Amino acid sequence: MRADLFLLGTALLAAACTPQTDLTNVPADGTPAPTPTGPAGATLVDPAAGATAVPLNLAGVVVRFPGAVTWGTGSLVVCDGATPVPASPPTATACAAGDAGACYRVDLAGSLPPSTSCTVGIGPGASDATGAPISAGTIGVFQDADAPDTTPPVLSGVVVSAAGPCVDVSFTTDEPASGTIVVQAGGVEVDTPAGAGLTSFDVGIPLGALPPSTAATVTVNATDQAGNSAVSAPFAFTTPVALPPIAITEVLANPKGPEPQQEYVELRNLGDADLPLAGLRLVDSKGGDDLPAETLAAGGYALVVTATYDPDEGSDPAPRAGTLLVRVDTRLGSDGLSNSGEVVQLVQGDAVVSSYGGWVSVSAGSWNGNAVHRLVQTACDSPDAWNHTPLPPTPGWGPP
Repeated sequence: MRADLFLLGTALLAAACTPQTDLTNVPADGTPAPTPTGPAGATLVDPAAGATAVPLNLAGVVVRFPGAVTWGTGSLVVCDGATPVPASPPTATACAAGDAGACYRVDLAGSLPPSTSCTVGIGPGASDATGAPISAGTIGVFQDADAPDTTPPVLSGVVVSAAGPCVDVSFTTDEPASGTIVVQAGGVEVDTPAGAGLTSFDVGIPLGALPPSTAATVTVNATDQAGNSAVSAPFAFTTPVALPPIAITEVLANPKGPEPQQEYVELRNLGDADLPLAGLRLVDSKGGDDLPAETLAAGGYALVVTATYDPDEGSDPAPRAGTLLVRVDTRLGSDGLSNSGEVVQLVQGDAVVSSYGGWVSVSAGSWNGNAVHRLVQTACDSPDAWNHTPLPPTPGWGPP
């Protein structure tokens, strides 16, 4: 594995790329995430529902819906009571990296009432993506403090880690804040939202838009709920070498059919040009296989399979018609894919192009015939980019 490791102040740079948003709505520890209870599945993001000591000079409120909202005459009502706090019309704002749905913000033009339970709701007049009206109602409640906040947040524990096609940035704040991460290299800038209403941030940022092997900087911005901001010093790193735009998108380690014969690793060409596979190697913890000189079409899928793989065996779904079958040895990697979880990497020389970290054990009976999927195929390599509950295999078909 190639990783650029840097010592930045007291921050140790380690090889990782791990956004901490579970894209399956099931946290990595397996516990179900709370179900949104607001109208149309709305969630109060910042301040979070149930938050306490929210400053009286709260700058704005952010909510998230499962899909886009047409506001029409609708609005967000903050501290719904005899005198709601004046708020701007809702405007679209970026959700945290990896968060599904559509986020909207209103800016406040007045102070919150002190030491009060403040309700955030949606008024009548908004509709969802289908044009259906969204019912008015409460989205969430938070508790106001008894004073304004005039102190910027304290940034600490900033760690920048470069590996493969991503950079991971983590940091903490001493109070709930919204974070933005700015990456600059060769005159190109990538701004990534890191989350809102949080005190601990960990975001993986794809670097494909930046020039390769170039001196770069990462700057962290944190703004608290009252609008007070803090900015870190720039952290230096070097962008990765040029890597082909290809990702491991699915792993079937526990097929219903015979093992290791029917195991496969799905790859996808995420680029807009055909991609030669010669020079790439699929490796597990003990060894690997060189990929043959095949060409993967732009946007296309390939299955890396054993020499004896039978697409018509019948126990598992057959590959989508036209899916490229890349046959290697009688066992994938060194000795087949471990059901207990095993790192599988696609490498080019010493550089890791894409990886699945073996984060999910598929040895339980419920996993027989089910696969792990990278649910957002452009997501950085991380545990939370993959499903943690069984999903059926979709060889060559894309996400389930």
